Amino acid sequence: MSQFIRRRAKRRAGQALLEFTMVIPVFFLLLVGIIDFGRIGLYFVASTDLARSGARYATNYNNGAGFSNAEVVAYVKQQAQGLAMANLTQASCAPATPPKPITSATASCYKPSVGNAYIFIDRGTPSSVTVSIVYAFEATTPMVRTFFPTYYLESSATMSTEY
Repeated sequence: MSQFIRRRAKRRAGQALLEFTMVIPVFFLLLVGIIDFGRIGLYFVASTDLARSGARYATNYNNGAGFSNAEVVAYVKQQAQGLAMANLTQASCAPATPPKPITSATASCYKPSVGNAYIFIDRGTPSSVTVSIVYAFEATTPMVRTFFPTYYLESSATMSTEY
Protein backbone atom coordinates (compact mmCIF):
# COMPACT_ATOMS: atom_id res chain seq x y z
CA MET A 1 0.00 0.00 0.00
CA SER A 2 2.82 2.42 0.82
CA GLN A 3 4.46 1.84 -2.59
CA PHE A 4 1.21 2.79 -4.32
CA ILE A 5 1.05 6.05 -2.38
CA ARG A 6 4.69 6.87 -3.17
CA ARG A 7 4.22 6.28 -6.91
CA ARG A 8 1.11 8.39 -6.95
CA ALA A 9 2.87 11.23 -5.09
CA LYS A 10 5.73 11.19 -7.64
CA ARG A 11 3.25 11.50 -10.51
CA ARG A 12 1.57 14.46 -8.83
CA ALA A 13 4.92 16.20 -8.34
CA GLY A 14 5.61 15.82 -12.05
CA GLN A 15 2.18 17.20 -12.87
CA ALA A 16 2.76 20.25 -10.66
CA LEU A 17 6.10 20.91 -12.36
CA LEU A 18 4.45 20.71 -15.79
CA GLU A 19 1.69 23.11 -14.75
CA PHE A 20 4.26 25.50 -13.31
CA THR A 21 6.27 25.53 -16.56
CA MET A 22 3.09 26.28 -18.51
CA VAL A 23 1.98 29.13 -16.25
CA ILE A 24 5.31 30.88 -15.56
CA PRO A 25 5.73 32.53 -19.03
CA VAL A 26 2.24 34.05 -18.83
CA PHE A 27 2.94 35.24 -15.30
CA PHE A 28 6.19 36.95 -16.30
CA LEU A 29 4.56 38.51 -19.37
CA LEU A 30 1.87 40.01 -17.14
CA LEU A 31 4.48 41.18 -14.64
CA VAL A 32 6.62 42.94 -17.24
CA GLY A 33 3.48 44.37 -18.89
CA ILE A 34 2.47 45.88 -15.56
CA ILE A 35 5.96 47.37 -15.22
CA ASP A 36 5.66 48.89 -18.73
CA PHE A 37 2.33 50.48 -17.85
CA GLY A 38 3.92 51.84 -14.68
CA ARG A 39 6.69 53.37 -16.79
CA ILE A 40 4.19 55.02 -19.13
CA GLY A 41 2.45 56.50 -16.08
CA LEU A 42 5.78 57.82 -14.79
CA TYR A 43 6.58 59.51 -18.10
CA PHE A 44 3.09 60.98 -18.37
CA VAL A 45 3.28 62.52 -14.90
CA ALA A 46 6.83 63.78 -15.56
CA SER A 47 5.88 65.40 -18.89
CA THR A 48 2.78 67.01 -17.36
CA ASP A 49 4.86 68.40 -14.50
CA LEU A 50 7.51 69.75 -16.88
CA ALA A 51 4.90 71.41 -19.10
CA ARG A 52 3.27 73.03 -16.07
CA SER A 53 6.54 74.29 -14.60
CA GLY A 54 7.65 75.56 -18.02
CA ALA A 55 4.39 77.47 -18.50
CA ARG A 56 4.65 78.88 -14.99
CA TYR A 57 8.22 80.03 -15.64
CA ALA A 58 7.33 81.50 -19.06
CA THR A 59 4.57 83.65 -17.61
CA ASN A 60 6.64 85.22 -14.84
CA TYR A 61 7.62 88.85 -14.99
CA ASN A 62 11.11 89.55 -16.32
CA ASN A 63 11.89 93.23 -16.96
CA GLY A 64 8.49 93.80 -18.55
CA ALA A 65 8.86 91.36 -21.44
CA GLY A 66 8.76 87.90 -19.90
CA PHE A 67 11.33 85.18 -20.38
CA SER A 68 12.45 84.24 -23.88
CA ASN A 69 11.79 80.81 -25.37
CA ALA A 70 15.46 79.87 -24.98
CA GLU A 71 15.33 80.73 -21.27
CA VAL A 72 12.17 78.67 -20.82
CA VAL A 73 13.73 75.67 -22.62
CA ALA A 74 16.88 75.95 -20.47
CA TYR A 75 14.74 76.06 -17.31
CA VAL A 76 12.67 73.03 -18.34
CA LYS A 77 15.84 71.10 -19.26
CA GLN A 78 17.24 71.89 -15.82
CA GLN A 79 14.02 70.62 -14.22
CA ALA A 80 14.09 67.47 -16.40
CA GLN A 81 17.52 66.41 -15.14
CA GLY A 82 16.01 65.05 -11.94
CA LEU A 83 13.20 63.30 -13.79
CA ALA A 84 13.25 60.52 -16.34
CA MET A 85 13.16 62.90 -19.33
CA ALA A 86 16.66 64.30 -19.67
CA ASN A 87 16.66 64.13 -23.52
CA LEU A 88 14.51 67.23 -24.06
CA THR A 89 14.97 69.47 -27.10
CA GLN A 90 13.01 72.35 -28.57
CA ALA A 91 11.24 71.59 -31.83
CA SER A 92 10.55 74.18 -34.48
CA CYS A 93 7.24 73.36 -36.12
CA ALA A 94 4.48 75.61 -37.32
CA PRO A 95 2.05 75.83 -35.62
CA ALA A 96 3.87 75.62 -32.30
CA THR A 97 1.12 73.57 -30.64
CA PRO A 98 1.27 69.88 -31.61
CA PRO A 99 -1.94 68.28 -32.91
CA LYS A 100 -3.86 65.88 -30.69
CA PRO A 101 -3.52 62.96 -31.11
CA ILE A 102 -0.18 62.47 -32.80
CA THR A 103 -0.58 59.69 -35.37
CA SER A 104 1.47 58.23 -38.18
CA ALA A 105 -0.01 60.87 -40.51
CA THR A 106 1.23 63.71 -38.31
CA ALA A 107 4.20 65.72 -39.54
CA SER A 108 7.52 64.24 -38.45
CA CYS A 109 8.64 67.45 -36.74
CA TYR A 110 6.09 66.72 -34.00
CA LYS A 111 7.39 63.16 -33.42
CA PRO A 112 10.63 62.74 -31.46
CA SER A 113 12.66 59.55 -31.65
CA VAL A 114 12.09 56.87 -29.01
CA GLY A 115 13.26 57.94 -25.55
CA ASN A 116 13.40 61.63 -26.47
CA ALA A 117 11.02 64.53 -25.90
CA TYR A 118 10.22 67.74 -27.75
CA ILE A 119 9.12 70.97 -26.11
CA PHE A 120 6.88 73.47 -27.91
CA ILE A 121 6.25 77.02 -26.71
CA ASP A 122 3.27 78.87 -28.16
CA ARG A 123 2.81 82.55 -27.41
CA GLY A 124 -0.26 82.79 -29.61
CA THR A 125 -2.11 85.35 -27.56
CA PRO A 126 -0.53 88.25 -25.68
CA SER A 127 -2.13 87.20 -22.41
CA SER A 128 -1.18 83.50 -22.25
CA VAL A 129 1.62 81.04 -22.94
CA THR A 130 1.16 77.36 -23.82
CA VAL A 131 4.00 74.91 -23.21
CA SER A 132 3.59 71.45 -24.74
CA ILE A 133 5.81 68.40 -24.34
CA VAL A 134 5.71 65.31 -26.56
CA TYR A 135 7.56 62.19 -25.37
CA ALA A 136 8.07 59.07 -27.50
CA PHE A 137 7.53 55.96 -25.37
CA GLU A 138 8.29 52.40 -26.39
CA ALA A 139 7.58 49.37 -24.22
CA THR A 140 10.48 47.21 -23.12
CA THR A 141 8.57 43.96 -23.54
CA PRO A 142 8.76 42.69 -27.13
CA MET A 143 5.31 41.11 -26.92
CA VAL A 144 3.73 44.34 -25.66
CA ARG A 145 5.71 46.32 -28.27
CA THR A 146 4.08 44.34 -31.10
CA PHE A 147 0.60 45.39 -29.96
CA PHE A 148 1.52 48.91 -28.84
CA PRO A 149 4.30 50.38 -31.00
CA THR A 150 5.81 53.79 -30.25
CA TYR A 151 3.31 55.82 -28.26
CA TYR A 152 3.54 59.61 -28.12
CA LEU A 153 2.66 61.09 -24.73
CA GLU A 154 1.41 64.65 -25.08
CA SER A 155 1.17 67.12 -22.21
CA SER A 156 0.43 70.81 -22.35
CA ALA A 157 -0.17 73.63 -19.91
CA THR A 158 -1.52 77.11 -20.56
CA MET A 159 -1.08 79.96 -18.10
CA SER A 160 -1.87 83.65 -18.11
CA THR A 161 1.00 86.10 -18.31
CA GLU A 162 1.82 88.46 -15.45
CA TYR A 163 3.27 91.29 -17.52
